[in-house]
Amino acid sequence: MNGSTDVGERPGPKERTRRLLRQAAQDLLRAGKPLTVPAVAEAAGVSRATAYRYFPNNESVVLHATMAMAVDPIAETAPTAAGSPEDLDARAAELIRTTAAWAFDHETELRTVLRLSLSPDPEHPRPRRFMTNRDRWISSLLQGLPEHVPAAARDRLAAALTPLFGSDAIVWTTDMAGLSRDQAIDLLEWMARALIAATVHDW
Repeated sequence: MNGSTDVGERPGPKERTRRLLRQAAQDLLRAGKPLTVPAVAEAAGVSRATAYRYFPNNESVVLHATMAMAVDPIAETAPTAAGSPEDLDARAAELIRTTAAWAFDHETELRTVLRLSLSPDPEHPRPRRFMTNRDRWISSLLQGLPEHVPAAARDRLAAALTPLFGSDAIVWTTDMAGLSRDQAIDLLEWMARALIAATVHDW
């Protein structure tokens, strides 16, 4: 025996408790409920003392609750080949529809993260709003712009595409414009196509 852990070996009590608490935190996020240590303890059915041993403060609860939200919804999707202006329109439509569908599937979680990120209450830490993936998606998409489009125009287009992703897109299309999910996704796609076409046309 070399003391190594078999792949199929069940986790020990501490790891099971950690997973239970992490799942409880994610369930609270999904339900739009407070992300605090006492709330996680109650949801997991453990004592507060036990919860505090794993999550020392509310910030750690937010961290574990939002871990799953950092996943890239297009990571396992083979992207259309970049670099061709001809297929840029189709690539934009595919990207917008895929990411918008994911955002609406996780609407409650995204709204909770948005609310916490804007909260002035020091007892509720501000989580990051998952901008990394969005910036990378836009950067990859704009690689398909014609080479003669100047950097300033590329930067302007990148900024214009920014509100078409995540909680920002959900809030203004549904709360402000009053659109249904399908209407919102169609509009987001149309806007992406229009912005790209206008940029290419200008140059």
